[in-house]
Amino acid sequence: MIGKPVDYDKKFKDNFPIFPAKLDFELRKYLTLIPGKEVLDLGIGQGRNSIPLAELGFNITGVDYSTKCLDICKSSCDKLNLVQCDIRNFNIENDKYDLIQSRFVLQFLHKKDSYEIIKNIKSNIKINGIVYIYVFSLNDPKYQKNSISSEFELLENNIFHNKIADTYISFFTKEEVLNLFEDFKTICICDEYRLELDRETPYYAGFIRYIGQRIK
Repeated sequence: MIGKPVDYDKKFKDNFPIFPAKLDFELRKYLTLIPGKEVLDLGIGQGRNSIPLAELGFNITGVDYSTKCLDICKSSCDKLNLVQCDIRNFNIENDKYDLIQSRFVLQFLHKKDSYEIIKNIKSNIKINGIVYIYVFSLNDPKYQKNSISSEFELLENNIFHNKIADTYISFFTKEEVLNLFEDFKTICICDEYRLELDRETPYYAGFIRYIGQRIK
């Protein structure tokens, strides 16, 4: 593993943001493709996607480093199986999960760690299982912001190192994500840039959204 996990408990110690649970439209659109009810959420956060899925009858295992996020999940839904863990250390049980999702998480790691997690997802998800990945794109304004910040150093492959916190933030391209899942059936691939309104202060974000299916 390279660097430390982002410590959201420490980062938001005095003003931890609370976000409503709301199933992403694109994932909802393809729910009928999920072959069963077992879901793994790597970086569950406050359960944005997983709480609605639990309410629809899916069995959720949610992994997160933040104890505060897990406490919020517990108070919002008692149907979740929650694990406090750095997702880089989580052992994905083979042939158990029908859906594995990681939404806005993998970009907060060095790409070598992100790639390893993706490799483990691909190796262990069930045949016909669905993968849902959501990461920052090069169009995200944070790319330019980090480029001129003395706090960050730009490494190879669009990776930034936070020299103070010893954490990383990585930015992806659509082609890169497709190459990582070249042996999967692509269901959806989007390179988006839009105004996000779910925070107290609206902001622009650029991201790659990928939904794919293991076919062999």
